[in-house]
Amino acid sequence: MDDDRANRNFGRVVVKERNQKIPDGSEKPGFGFQTELISGGKFQSQRGGLDSEKANRYYAQGVFTTPTLVYYAGQGWNLGILLAPRVGLSEGRVVEKEVRTIYDSEITALATKEISGIQLSLEVGRGFNRLDRFGFFFVGMANYGSVSIFHSSGFRITGIQLNAKPEWENWFAPPWTGYRREIYGGFLSSEKTLFWEEFRFFHYVYSDPNHNTNGQVLSGQRVSGRYSYSGMEFQSKKFWETWAIDLVGIRLLGESKSSHSPWSEKQIATNSYLGYFALHSKGEKLSFAFAGLVTKKDEKDRLDSNSNGYASNFAEPRVLGGYSSFLLYQSLDFIQPSQFRDVPTKENPNFENKGNRIYGVQLGFDWYSWVRTDIFLNRSDSLLGKGTEVIGKLSFLSNDYGKLFAQVSASYTVMDPQKTRVLITEPFTEEEPKKEYVRFYVSLGTQF
Repeated sequence: MDDDRANRNFGRVVVKERNQKIPDGSEKPGFGFQTELISGGKFQSQRGGLDSEKANRYYAQGVFTTPTLVYYAGQGWNLGILLAPRVGLSEGRVVEKEVRTIYDSEITALATKEISGIQLSLEVGRGFNRLDRFGFFFVGMANYGSVSIFHSSGFRITGIQLNAKPEWENWFAPPWTGYRREIYGGFLSSEKTLFWEEFRFFHYVYSDPNHNTNGQVLSGQRVSGRYSYSGMEFQSKKFWETWAIDLVGIRLLGESKSSHSPWSEKQIATNSYLGYFALHSKGEKLSFAFAGLVTKKDEKDRLDSNSNGYASNFAEPRVLGGYSSFLLYQSLDFIQPSQFRDVPTKENPNFENKGNRIYGVQLGFDWYSWVRTDIFLNRSDSLLGKGTEVIGKLSFLSNDYGKLFAQVSASYTVMDPQKTRVLITEPFTEEEPKKEYVRFYVSLGTQF
């Protein structure tokens, strides 16, 4: 359902917290049981570019899960266990066809206690997490533990520690190919205060332990790293009745070490940033947004001691058209990893991406309560060159029998590489031709 949430909220995805699923004990005390069925899937395909890029590249996945909550609601305190077995099937063709079946499960213990208007919440287990509203840092499955303190005035402080892994790696396979990527940190937030709807400050440390990238003993490259992501997220209260502003800023600092042998160690330092801005209006029928995204550009085209591109291998942003946008994700498979990843991967973040500057306009219209169309016009400047893109989306949403969501989109992109190709030697050169890309994206979900 994230595609629908993001489309209607200009890239912002906010979901209900797990402990909020437990009813208020003062209204319905005692033991309780809730269960639902959720299924969904997505398909994306891309064509275009040079002859070598014109292969029929696609990726599809489907997920089925049955979240079940068993709880006890008392006077001022609640306990619960949330269990959600997950079965996933994916098929993709980038170089060759690959079919995978994934078995996983969420299982989380919940506890809340309210004292004089202050609510203390504890969670521990395994589950799907979002550490930022726009998906620029972390979205995915993890073993985790968190502590949160919430005051009735809207102030919240949360601490969390996660052992994370790529989303589509089988739970019953060798765990995390032999190592775990750890993330710990937290955030401070304030809601509905002064002139903001929400104001959040966060700081997370991502630790990539010393491991063998080849997965075999005494072979391949050994890599380790430690990175800090510090940032803020701001959403203003509405002004002029329907208008609001979103702001995001993230600072990335850290270093990694790599070696093929004990005497060949190399260090790579990272000092990067990400910035996002959106001015938007949401009326009864018509929606409008102007948004811009910028990440720091690495000045060199090769891996060196200072690789200052913004990267996160757990990112999944839905701004500026989300997965429908070629300019945001750039390619299903690109020789230098793109700013944000299209398909689940076990690879490490490559802090050598060359940044991206993209801005665009979104126009949306709700024809009926269940049908919506959106048009995105985006412009970008990145490693691929300067690009112009138009995206058309058609969305369906029904709440009559459970919840049903479907979205279909197509994008057309023209890229100007702005590069000169040497044919034999100078002055035998030619300007690289403009490239065209077409991307299709379909997503759907049901919830009962």
